[in-house]
Amino acid sequence: MKVELLEPYIQVSIEKESQFLKRAVDFAYKHFSKAYRLSSSVLILDDGERYKKNYFLNWAYHVAMQDECKKQSEKFDTILDSSYLPIRIKMIENRAMLEHIVVSLQIIQSNISNSQVCLRLNRPNRLAKRYLTSFFQDFLISYTKKEIFLDSSSPYFWEKLITILSAKIIHNIVLDFDYETFKSHNTFECFEEYLTQEEKILKKSYKILGCSYNDAFEIIKNRYVELAKIYHPDNVYGQDGKIVEGYAEKFRIIKEAYENIKSNFRRIAY
Repeated sequence: MKVELLEPYIQVSIEKESQFLKRAVDFAYKHFSKAYRLSSSVLILDDGERYKKNYFLNWAYHVAMQDECKKQSEKFDTILDSSYLPIRIKMIENRAMLEHIVVSLQIIQSNISNSQVCLRLNRPNRLAKRYLTSFFQDFLISYTKKEIFLDSSSPYFWEKLITILSAKIIHNIVLDFDYETFKSHNTFECFEEYLTQEEKILKKSYKILGCSYNDAFEIIKNRYVELAKIYHPDNVYGQDGKIVEGYAEKFRIIKEAYENIKSNFRRIAY
């Protein structure tokens, strides 16, 4: 739910499944003589009854819980100053309330001893910033309204970063990552020069199994079992020694890659 000033009217957006919707519409019909139902909204035109409008807007704003922040309160004062305008109660689908915040990546410094990156929001958003600073708390250097500065020289930073590279929904916020700046969704390719030795081994392990970094462990396990069945040395028992040796080496590499990924999952879990 949201209360906002959209010239030339004030809009109160309410989800269709919200319990407040019926109460708001009933209030409009009962207390305003010029309340008109449109296809998916109710339009209130009573310019001479601002005290009723102010009451309704305060009520809706409180329900929307937008008065938690002083800056939001200042915005609401502007809305009240404009209560002479018509009020539109808009009925929307729940998913329409989602606000999209685009996150891009910028490398600030790239030397070995002092490597930093910046996650930049396309516009200030308190909830998105709080989520990202919490997620990267072990690497956090500082932040502004739209920027979060992180220490990328710390162990496992890029590994941690890649785990978040998918659309995230936090309450009514959708975090959309600008993949042009991150270069790739599923691989470490654009971060090669920043990887630790362990991260390079992990990257190679995923490549050996033909898996994506975002794959669930069950998918990775099934892929390992599939490859292990194909390259098990018993499949070429009695054949040329070089063939048997080649299968044994391939089987060893596959098993080692799987164990590397398995260990990484355990480390993240604990």
